[in-house]
Parts: sequence; structure tokens; C-alpha cells
Amino acid sequence: MESITTQNLSYAIGSKTILDNISLNVPKGSIYGYLGRNGAGKSTTIKLLLGLLEETGDKIFIQNKSLKHNRTEILSSTGNLIESPCFYTKLTVFENLKYLDIIYGKGNKRIDEVLELVDLQKEKKKKANALSMGMKQRLGIAMAIFHDPELLILDEPLNGLDPQGIFEMRKLFQKLNEQGKTIFLSSHILSELEKTATHIGIIEGGKMVFQGMKNELLSQVEKNVILKVSSGEKAASLLQETFSVSQNKPDKISVKTSDDKEFNTVLTTMISNGIEIYDIESQSANLEQIFINLISKSHD
Repeated sequence: MESITTQNLSYAIGSKTILDNISLNVPKGSIYGYLGRNGAGKSTTIKLLLGLLEETGDKIFIQNKSLKHNRTEILSSTGNLIESPCFYTKLTVFENLKYLDIIYGKGNKRIDEVLELVDLQKEKKKKANALSMGMKQRLGIAMAIFHDPELLILDEPLNGLDPQGIFEMRKLFQKLNEQGKTIFLSSHILSELEKTATHIGIIEGGKMVFQGMKNELLSQVEKNVILKVSSGEKAASLLQETFSVSQNKPDKISVKTSDDKEFNTVLTTMISNGIEIYDIESQSANLEQIFINLISKSHD
């Protein structure tokens, strides 16, 4: 089941196309990392998903319901954080959530539950303007999840955070996801999404250039395997007809493989020919390198 689906979603301002036939498929229960350079269309997508920009057709579906025809119901089960969190700076952490409670009627028990979840219990009496950047982001998340939504849509929630703040937010996202919440997360911090996301969507120039499971994306690139063996010359001679091989040292070779099957072939070939393997090191491309390659290819 998909939590978010768009069907050839497009958006333009005057003659300028911002989104060009975007078809999102965000699985329920996933952490979906939405990547793209500045100006690629990430924020526009999110504003359309939240009804902050008008979409004239009927191409956005959340929890299998049309946003156009079920806006109130959908938004009541959706939480969001758009870049900087909004709250009353002169109210305490507790008072900001108490203000929300006037709307939702969840009670003080829910306030305490949420503060515990985002690790702000000790700061509940502190005024919002006295919080650190990381704490302000956590308060923003607390307000987004207060009504216990099924879906969280977050636009650059890691902006301005130090490494400790980013680490804390990662753990929070994983905790929320374990509770069954789907998280649609836009960010330019690719190394963090590589650790957090289960699915990836990449947008460039208003068009989708990749969408799928993170592991599927990471497996699409060649891996450079460095092997320490009993005879580098013999190993290179055996493999060079099938693989791209280079001999680094008398006892070391580098072999490029595209998948686990090819890697297994390399090992089997050497073992069956009496070559002993002493050490294996795999050097695979990270999400940042893959992102750059995909963006470059989209302009070819």
C-alpha cells in the first residue's frame, strides 16, 4: 500500500515549469528520502502535498484518498515541518503543546508522551526562545506528531543542526518509523539519508531521475573489490578476460564487480585454481557519488 501517490504531477509558474510529470510512490511505513539540488522542485512538491499550493487537477493521493476531495480528512492525519518550526517563542515548551491541545483535546498525558518521545521532558518549563537549535527542531517535530498522524512530511528538518543534533534527529525519525509512521523527508544532507532512508526519490530539473528502494539504488553501481592473494599475477591473469582487473602489488589485485553474483564468480575462480585469499576489502560508491552521477547523466 502506498502512503503517497502522485500521478504525472506538474506545476508551473507562468511559462516556467517547476515540476514535470512527477509520479511519486511512497510506500506505507517507509522513510522516503526526497533528494534534489536547490531549485529542483523538492519544496514545491511538498507544498503541493500539503495543499499549500493549488493543484488544479486531481493527481495527489494520500492514504489512497484524493487530496482534492478529502483535504480536511487527509491533513488531520498528516504532520509536517517546513524548514524552520513555528511556535510561540515566549511560551514554554509545555505551553506550546498545551496550546495545540486546545485544538486536539488530547490532554496532558499526551503532552508528556510526546515530550518523552522527542526527549524534551527536562526542558518542558523552558521558554521556546531559550532552546538550542536542535531542541527547537525537536519541539517542531513534537508539534507535528502531537495529534498522532500516520504520515509525517518534513522539508529540510536537519537545516542548521550540528552533528549531535543531526544524530539525535536520526534516532527520532527511526523511533517514529518503528511506531508505524511513514516519513517523507526532504534533505540535502545525503550522508544522513543514506543512514536513515529506506526508499529514495531523486528529482532534477522538475523530473524524477530515480525512485525505488535505497538498497536498489546503491546496488546499481560497480564495486571495487581489493583482494590480498597468494599470487596477484596469477589471479589477474585468470580474471582479466571477464573483469576489469589491476594488480596493485605482487599480492594484491583490484577487481570491478557489478553485483553479488559477479563477486561470487571472482572468489570461486580463484579458489578453484588454488589461489589463496587472505583479505577482502570492498569499496562501493556512496549515496553522494551516485546522486552526482545520476544528475550528470540526466543532462547528457
